[in-house]
Amino acid sequence: MVQTTPGNPPNVYNTPQKSSPNTPFPPPPFVREKCTRCIVLQVTSSNSSEKRLLVQVEGVSEIEKREVILKHDWVYTDVAVGDCINVLGDFTPSLTPGGSVPDPSSTLIITSRSNMLILHPDLLLSATTIANAPSCTRKPLVSLMLSSNAPSPPSPGEVAVWGNFLHEVMQKSLAAGTLDKKSVEERIENVVRSPEGLGQLVRLGIGIEQARFEVRTRAGGLQEFARRFIGSSVKRDGQLSDQSEANGSVSRIALTKLHEVEEEIWSPTYGIKGKIDASVQVLIQQESRSPTGIPASGTLRSWTMPFEIKTGRTVGVLEHRAQIILYTILMAERYGVEVPAGLLYYTHSEEVMRVPTVRNELKGLIMARNELASYLMRKRVNHAEAHDSTNPIERPFLPPTLDNDYKCSRCYVVDGCMLYRKAVEGIEDSSSAIAPLYAKKVSHLTPTQCEFFKKWEALVSMEEQDVVRFRKELWTLTAEEREKKGRCFGKMTVQDYRLDTGPGVAKMHQHVYRFVRATTSFAHVSSPSKSPGGFTSLLNGNISAGDAITVSVEPNLFAIARGFAIELESDHIDVGFDHEVDLDGVLRRSQNINIGLENIVCRLDKDEFASGLGRIRDNLARLFYANGDTKRLSLIVDLVPPLFDDRHLPEESKLPPYLNPNQRDAVRKVLSAKDYAVVLGMPGTGKTSTVAEIISILVKRGKTVLLASYTHSAVDTILLKLISADYPILRLGSLDKVHPDIHKYTLAHQPQPATIEQLERQILGPSVVATTCLSLDHREARAGGLDVSLFKRLVDAHPEAVVDLVYQYRMNSDIMLLSNKLIYSDRLRCGSKSVSERALVLPDQGALKACHTDGCRLRGCWLEKVLDEKCKAVFIDTDEVPARESRVGDLIQNEVEAKLVYQVTEALTLSGINQNQIGIISLYRQQIKLLSHLLHRYKGIELLTADRSQGRDKDCIIISMVKSNSTAQIGDLLKDWRRINVSFTRARSKLIIFGSRKTLCAAPILTEFLDLMETKGWIISLGCQADLIHARDHSGLVAVQPKRRVADEEAEPAGKENAHFTRKTKKVKVDKGVLKGRPMLQDVVNDLS
Repeated sequence: MVQTTPGNPPNVYNTPQKSSPNTPFPPPPFVREKCTRCIVLQVTSSNSSEKRLLVQVEGVSEIEKREVILKHDWVYTDVAVGDCINVLGDFTPSLTPGGSVPDPSSTLIITSRSNMLILHPDLLLSATTIANAPSCTRKPLVSLMLSSNAPSPPSPGEVAVWGNFLHEVMQKSLAAGTLDKKSVEERIENVVRSPEGLGQLVRLGIGIEQARFEVRTRAGGLQEFARRFIGSSVKRDGQLSDQSEANGSVSRIALTKLHEVEEEIWSPTYGIKGKIDASVQVLIQQESRSPTGIPASGTLRSWTMPFEIKTGRTVGVLEHRAQIILYTILMAERYGVEVPAGLLYYTHSEEVMRVPTVRNELKGLIMARNELASYLMRKRVNHAEAHDSTNPIERPFLPPTLDNDYKCSRCYVVDGCMLYRKAVEGIEDSSSAIAPLYAKKVSHLTPTQCEFFKKWEALVSMEEQDVVRFRKELWTLTAEEREKKGRCFGKMTVQDYRLDTGPGVAKMHQHVYRFVRATTSFAHVSSPSKSPGGFTSLLNGNISAGDAITVSVEPNLFAIARGFAIELESDHIDVGFDHEVDLDGVLRRSQNINIGLENIVCRLDKDEFASGLGRIRDNLARLFYANGDTKRLSLIVDLVPPLFDDRHLPEESKLPPYLNPNQRDAVRKVLSAKDYAVVLGMPGTGKTSTVAEIISILVKRGKTVLLASYTHSAVDTILLKLISADYPILRLGSLDKVHPDIHKYTLAHQPQPATIEQLERQILGPSVVATTCLSLDHREARAGGLDVSLFKRLVDAHPEAVVDLVYQYRMNSDIMLLSNKLIYSDRLRCGSKSVSERALVLPDQGALKACHTDGCRLRGCWLEKVLDEKCKAVFIDTDEVPARESRVGDLIQNEVEAKLVYQVTEALTLSGINQNQIGIISLYRQQIKLLSHLLHRYKGIELLTADRSQGRDKDCIIISMVKSNSTAQIGDLLKDWRRINVSFTRARSKLIIFGSRKTLCAAPILTEFLDLMETKGWIISLGCQADLIHARDHSGLVAVQPKRRVADEEAEPAGKENAHFTRKTKKVKVDKGVLKGRPMLQDVVNDLS
């Protein structure tokens, strides 16, 4: 008798059945085809039956060349010189013309029967995308460009939603091992009432009762499925639907074990990825029938197989078969066993179909994958060579349309497909079978609108190039090599696990694993590479709290799990996942090793692979659809003048008295706008207060407001101004990125809705919805026009829609002077005398004596000069100390500069300055990590990059410029005056800047700044070893060790506030609109795009 917990049904996988007389044969091990990664050097084709490739194998001497000969259908592979390919098969030595001496080169022949070629293997295409290609190659490509996910309708209809619900119910039931009626009913209820489920119902306008009925009706066969197909042995009626059965033989199946649900597998060998509904262990018994029809007992085999759930009718079987075939090769690689077939379960017909992996079908799918990859790579090459006059001809990056009116009119990407045909490909069509459809979809578009879409679509594509470049490092570089670049932690093991389901904890963070450096001698290392030497801290590198992380086990178990870094310290990193990670199970299944989770050595990579670029492109495309947003199309693309109506403006006395004249003008302009208004605010001019007041007035007038910015801090800074508002606010976004005081506005802190009405009140009821939006920052794209924001585009076109804010209430006059002279052409004004004279007064000046040493008494105390209340803006020159930069992989830090920042910070706090009055900024993320470790006892001090400092201000800002070297190499970050200006303008009373004058003078933009500081007498030059004069405890610095010199750190996306402005230059001439006579405001709003 099965022992079960009272009230819980038995697990179906363990349900006792009559023992089989046969012991099942285990699956044979998977024999990997040899994979050789090559670069194509030459392509020759003498006839249509053969194509010869001269290739260079990666990692092999350049002297050795090899030959790949393509025959049969492979000759049509669109391979070109410079392409990267994977060749599957064994090269054989060629013979010299004499026939006896092996030629140094080797040859491999690829035919319909043997070997394979994978084109551009670093482009991982999903199995679903490839499976859709045979019916129309264009559809999956358009779908990929307009969405970051695999092809699927963007807004599924009723039938698709019921199918999705049933799909989730069955997956959860398989995972739990219970498919009895009561359990299924509970899961239906949970799925329908989940926030995601209720959201779908709100969109469809359908009630819970109908949804429950629809899903319950479709789930009626799950108990029968469990009875027939799940258990520890094969049942008589557990028969497979198998078109390959011959001579009356039948096969019966039992699902005996579930390995994983929604298992994601990446294969850089085949250039394919997939997310499998369920990975299962099965028993299959094949029986033959005698001439009398009596079945004869057959062989019992155990197999590992993919199991796909199809909730619709048995249509699209070819696509389903293709998907399963690709999953079998992914699972064979992951599990290390032969996977000869996969399973399709159709809930509508209640049948389980076995799909065998046949070489000929697999070959066709690989060729389809190669064709898709070729088109995708053409798109990248076309954009990369857009300005290269030697490559004037662009190859089409989309295949021709299907020209089948019936199929095209019913395709879910028809709008995007026709838009690309018109705006990008420039096709005129009045005679094809789809000409009427084409006219219906795009005849409204003007040449100007087409050109606009083509340009901005190309700029988005430039951004995508970095995604592929970083992704391939996961399999082309070892953990050691990638860690040197700062994008990986190698040799990591799991130290601890906790389940965190507390209030407000996001689902994606509930399963938390703590990883530490591997130290045990019995730890399993799947890679032969040596452990990276010289590091003692996890604070090295680009990985920070909040980053997406992939967990892999070398050499070939890639991206086993994907989560987010929750906490990062020098000796550990906590990573949160949305499910329990079965690393031990994966390793045991794939390599037959059972050593325990804590002994598995992993690599943690920064996940630079996920991208919202498809969503950005999709949002752009929706402006141009026939049923799109025609009003915004006219305003943004056609630049139709905005309309204003000032008949209902509030009386002057009704506006808050604390608003200055500029702010009042801004409020009136916004309230009179029927389309849009632009408020142009310089730092400290009260943009936040003005926006908050505008929001409150609009809400009082019965309007709803969407508040958006590119940083979480900017959004939350405005919401903090509304903290006492008496109207509902909804803050969207990941909870760990939201300010703690704003958590109460998030859905995570609301009661989970149980009805559609409750959900509607939560998501549609609030008067204000606040969120962040996506942004792009690719250097080539910016040069091509991406630096021209929507804000700037509208300002330049219609200056009558702009209101300036020039009175600032943050900086004293000395600090304001810097930006006013260098950026704003003296247009910025202090809002009051008290603001102008603001100073940082030390409450306990006597405490500073504790920092003095004999050395500083003899030479004069630089620290005392810096902290003098009359010193309001100061540059501290570190050249004579010296304070040289050092490298940590690709990243840069300055340890001596960090010590000096520490000393100033310590002196401030000893003198009575509160920690929350101090902010420390650096443009370099590695320097921020170094400082955070050094100042770990000062919990109240904020350490920020320039971009993350936006919307913040502090009484005292300390800036570490970092760059200091003998060759005056300044890098790219410090050439961005927008970021520099953001940093300077965060200070209210005191601004302290540490840097190397000799190095910084290499950049003209900083030379002008330093000349101004010298003119005002605001530079203090430190003497030799000045960092030792006030030295106390800097032991924390040993945790971050410099590495070899590499290329400069890449820039973060440009900041918001000062992306509006360019530095002062005498060459710029502007003669129109609001910018007339204001040369420094020409780029005033570039950051808002």
